[in-house]
Amino acid sequence: MTRRRALLTTAGLLALLALCAGAAVLTDVVHYATGRRGTVTVGSCAFDAGPHRPRYECIGTFESSDGTIRREAVHFVQTYDEDSGARVPATLNGATVNEVSPAGTATGSAVAAASLAGVVALLLLRRRLPRP
Repeated sequence: MTRRRALLTTAGLLALLALCAGAAVLTDVVHYATGRRGTVTVGSCAFDAGPHRPRYECIGTFESSDGTIRREAVHFVQTYDEDSGARVPATLNGATVNEVSPAGTATGSAVAAASLAGVVALLLLRRRLPRP
């Protein structure tokens, strides 16, 4: 494999990583931008095998960060079992409560940005290589 082809393959893989990381955090970013931030206090979670992967359907109480909104018996989905009484970061988007992870969103955004920077750097490096 030539060096040029290796750079293009690496750039393609980094672009794929950027796309995956960006898509994973896109929903959280949209929820942050359009919803009311707050927390959900978990009441209970029940295991559901789900059509594609296992998940936990939970019920709890949402309270906005500023304390102006409180909703009892809200439903939300998690990928893991949460203990009763745990406080989970969430947003209220219309009638829907969405669990969001500030740390996961920041990490995914950083991975996507670093991957895009890598793609640009590799493509610029490719232009400097002599053609075979």
